[in-house]
Amino acid sequence: MKNYTLILFLLMLSIRVFSQNTVNDTLKTHIEEPFDYKKYYECDFGEGNVLIVIKKGKEFTDLTDLRKSGKGFAIKMEAIYSMEFEDGQRYESSVVKSITLDSISITNFFNENAAKLAGQPFKLITYPLSSLKYVRFIDDRMLSLYSRKNIQKNFNLIVKKMDRAKMCPAVIQFRDRNNEMKVCHFYLTSQGYDLLYENNGRVYYMEGKVEWK
Repeated sequence: MKNYTLILFLLMLSIRVFSQNTVNDTLKTHIEEPFDYKKYYECDFGEGNVLIVIKKGKEFTDLTDLRKSGKGFAIKMEAIYSMEFEDGQRYESSVVKSITLDSISITNFFNENAAKLAGQPFKLITYPLSSLKYVRFIDDRMLSLYSRKNIQKNFNLIVKKMDRAKMCPAVIQFRDRNNEMKVCHFYLTSQGYDLLYENNGRVYYMEGKVEWK
């Protein structure tokens, strides 16, 4: 089922955390007071599987080399990637929940609210890794320009067990929304990871003044 969740392509923000790289894949902020992350989301970073997507003929050494050399990219749990599978289904804002040696499980929508807006049940979908056909990257948000990677033709898939295998979402306080707290998942683009959040069932790029938790 095609994900009908709307993503609005907005200007890149001048938020310094966007410079985060894929080596640490964690949100580094200074917390001045105790904050109950689990009140909003359950994520432990932790050990687990990471899916390495690497160009055919290349060898994987580590995440730093993968990123800098342009050999490929990593798919981590709890982050979002624009993926298309052999059955023709494309998912733009689905969260990766599990990676095994031969499968990947994703939510069909960003969260329950997005699924409700589309009139669909919120559920987990599992695909064989061999059925991953394309991964798309945003090159320019304003012009809605994409590049598409043909996974089956040009890349190999390698599952690696790593520490900190998850990209736990950020919990952000929106001061201009009566200090409302939002769970914001990381989304991989050609420029690196951006943040997506849901409001009234629709999914948006991060914009406006926020406070990191």
